[in-house]
Amino acid sequence: MQNWIDKIVKWFEEEISNSNKPLDEHWEIERENEKKLIVSSPCRPYTISVSIGERFVSLQIKTGIETAVLDTQERLKIYRFLLLLNSKWRMVKYALVGENEEVVVTTELDLLSLSREEFNDGLTVTLLAMNDLMKKLNMDEKYQEAQLNDVEKIILQKIKENKSKEEIVNYVVKTYKISKYIVEEIVEKILREDEDISRMYT
Repeated sequence: MQNWIDKIVKWFEEEISNSNKPLDEHWEIERENEKKLIVSSPCRPYTISVSIGERFVSLQIKTGIETAVLDTQERLKIYRFLLLLNSKWRMVKYALVGENEEVVVTTELDLLSLSREEFNDGLTVTLLAMNDLMKKLNMDEKYQEAQLNDVEKIILQKIKENKSKEEIVNYVVKTYKISKYIVEEIVEKILREDEDISRMYT
């Protein structure tokens, strides 16, 4: 069990620049226990849990959509989308978990023949299925907004660390895969706001 955890951690740590494969991105890794990891990427406003079983490794994304608290019409609408999507994605399953029936996106991969390439394929499909669900529910803008909020927090942190504008822009472009023009606009906006706040207290 421990060997598989160590192997998967190593796969996530093998960051490869100029690659379009999700597994080659920068990932933050947290070991929850000997059977479970929680990983996150600056490029995505959600975490992925990686759980090791006896025969399978499971990748799961919690969407934050709790259907038990929705009205009947909205809940049925989501159920319909989940049924349609379950027939569309071969490797991925959409399910409800917990008392609040939260929607999760899950992929299971057989450990018997699992390689880094197959793990990357499973991760890629899981992320695509998550994006597909968000588009179906018209929530993709909400997730993009959450990502931008994360970007702004990182920029503020870099400003406090006295990083130059160029250093901040280069870091965000590389880490978040956002165009340099957009990043420069965000940095300029935050720097202006930071200057305005500083003037108020001087």
